[in-house]
Amino acid sequence: MRYNGAVTDARSSLEIDDVHQATPGATVLALAGELDLATIGVLKDAVGDRLAPDANVVLDLAGLTFCDSTGLGAFVALHRQAKTSGARFALAAPRRRIADLFSLSGIDQVIIVYESTDSALAGSSDDGAQPAD
Repeated sequence: MRYNGAVTDARSSLEIDDVHQATPGATVLALAGELDLATIGVLKDAVGDRLAPDANVVLDLAGLTFCDSTGLGAFVALHRQAKTSGARFALAAPRRRIADLFSLSGIDQVIIVYESTDSALAGSSDDGAQPAD
């Protein structure tokens, strides 16, 4: 079977930008692109060191267009790292497709998922997991 070169040469890309917010002590990182096996290292490198004790890290997923099982696993690993270090870790503003994936996989029952970055920043570390409707 022969595949089109555009398909076989396709490369995933993920950009992560540090978004400066007015909330002191909070770090908001905006993800854009695809989160899969090829890009989970970018996510872990950008987020892992920020999960220090008492840190408040929110991932803005509005620009995330794709996430596979390795991406879900990366979110769970970062969540565990945050719990171990005493940091707060939340996901915010996923697109409908990504929110549906969180719901189907049960990730939204483990990791706090907010509908917006503002609501994630307003939330406390005592909040339960919030479904991203």
